[in-house]
Amino acid sequence: MPLPVFIVPPGGVKVVALPKLPGHLFAPYESAWAWAAKLAAANALSACEVSGLLGIAAPQSDPLLPEQTPRVAQALGRGLGFPAGRIRDAFLDGPVQCLKPLMHERLRLCPECARHGHHFIIHQLRPFACCPLHGLPLRDHCRRCGAPQAYALGNSMVFGPVSCATCRAPQLPLSVGGQPVAGVMAARSVELIARWLAFLRRRVTLPAWSDMDGVLGARQFEGSVRRQRMQAIIPPGPAPYRLVSRWPASLQHACLERCYWRQANVLWRQCDDHGRQWYRGVVRGLRIDAAPGAQALAFAYWRMTWQGCSNPYLLRRAHGLPLYGIAEWEASQCAHDDDDIDVTMSAFEDALAASWADWLDCIDLLGAKELERETWRLRAPPSTFVLFPKSKKRRGTKFFAQLLRSTA
Repeated sequence: MPLPVFIVPPGGVKVVALPKLPGHLFAPYESAWAWAAKLAAANALSACEVSGLLGIAAPQSDPLLPEQTPRVAQALGRGLGFPAGRIRDAFLDGPVQCLKPLMHERLRLCPECARHGHHFIIHQLRPFACCPLHGLPLRDHCRRCGAPQAYALGNSMVFGPVSCATCRAPQLPLSVGGQPVAGVMAARSVELIARWLAFLRRRVTLPAWSDMDGVLGARQFEGSVRRQRMQAIIPPGPAPYRLVSRWPASLQHACLERCYWRQANVLWRQCDDHGRQWYRGVVRGLRIDAAPGAQALAFAYWRMTWQGCSNPYLLRRAHGLPLYGIAEWEASQCAHDDDDIDVTMSAFEDALAASWADWLDCIDLLGAKELERETWRLRAPPSTFVLFPKSKKRRGTKFFAQLLRSTA
């Protein structure tokens, strides 16, 4: 029986196989560097090979922060069984795209997260000096040789991105056979990262981020930040100015004012007796350090955000009231018709509720216990809670089309 003839082409026999990566090795909110490093280690790929596999162009200034998620990376993620949103988050695309200006150019690792085989996008954000999960200082150099590392995959044709470019030490744990090792992420940790990302998205334009790196968590280092309490300072004698307690007497301003006070009375009744006593002492200028609970502290910050304060010396020692947040919110609104006052009131009620929930979340994340200027500097401005519904745009287009048909 004659044997079949096997002819080898001139270029050789090439086997094209889809790379493999177990699902637990790429957790939610992990960075593109972590995905590429683990993918290269699991399939014995070099930095250049994994860059081509993910469609990352090396000549770019920030190859891991493209304008859009590479289509090749999206297709590879679908083939590996990862959700599309996880791939977009790794490249800071989609809802977290606004956080790209806050990204650090160096690779920063949490020692505890790296020990468990994880590197999250939140580690690369400049406002953080410590890992929000473990409170440990972020390390921006190799743990063996101390050389700084860039947030990139490198251009090595032999070694993968997981290895240091200087001493070749792995920055994430590997098994004896060189396979990546990672623990399963707890649901509580994933939820905490999601809360921090939402916190930063609402405050991405704050000037506090440009003052210095590590604004969040910098107070954990002893002596690095001097904590400044906010206290009402009441001058002796009559006040040399007149307090303005009402907005301009237009219909919309009057409606917004009544809506604000209605919501303020509801939140005031939710505070307990100790919280109310603490708040009265604050506005009277008494030196009170810690708040008895988050409810009263959030009420003070919430009222300062939307109404200012009846005592202007609580925020600054100059004459006059602080800027009203309601006026800022109203100025950021899109133009409405005269008969859209109900829509404006509904949007304002939603903004007040969203601001209250944001302050409760902010106090919980920052661990604030007293009225401080650092916490006030990280507030979300009222314009953050302005929503532009698409239904109004569709309704305006439909109304314009009907108007054209009626005049034709």
